[in-house]
Amino acid sequence: MAECGLPKDVRLKDGRIATVSFLSGKDSARELQRFINAFVTERTFLGYDKRFSLKEEEAFKKTQLSLRRKREGHLIIARVGGALAGSTGARREKFKGRHNVSLGIAIAKPFRGIGLGEALLRANIRETERSLKPKNVFLSVLAPNERARKLYRKLGFRKFAVFPEWMLHQGKFVNHIFMRLES
Repeated sequence: MAECGLPKDVRLKDGRIATVSFLSGKDSARELQRFINAFVTERTFLGYDKRFSLKEEEAFKKTQLSLRRKREGHLIIARVGGALAGSTGARREKFKGRHNVSLGIAIAKPFRGIGLGEALLRANIRETERSLKPKNVFLSVLAPNERARKLYRKLGFRKFAVFPEWMLHQGKFVNHIFMRLES
């Protein structure tokens, strides 16, 4: 049975199956730490440029679990062959912006280009609309990440703001683009 509308299993383009679930107390903070730190080492388009300690990752996990209990957000993870392959999260903005929800996504390198990102993001959008009932759903992306921008446009996101030369990525300041779900 799918968890609150999440697909339990997703068949990827290469034939492998991704198992999708919400982050739970049983998920390992050390595994989450290895997952996110791989992006830092790879110097991907994510906004992180420093490795996270186990203590920081334990705090992150605790925060994510609390957000879900309070209906302020959630973190959805995907495993392929038992390995953490991707995650996507939603978080309600604070105070006067509380009717808006920001999304994020991270797909481990071996699992890119096989449909996992699209499947996770679609699941996250459905769950966000179902459980958080936002006025606006948005995300941000660094301008050079054309692959992600193409996926976001495919799913109905449209650019609504650009912070010019805002983020330092691999030694160069690049535009930070904000996109809102329109469809």
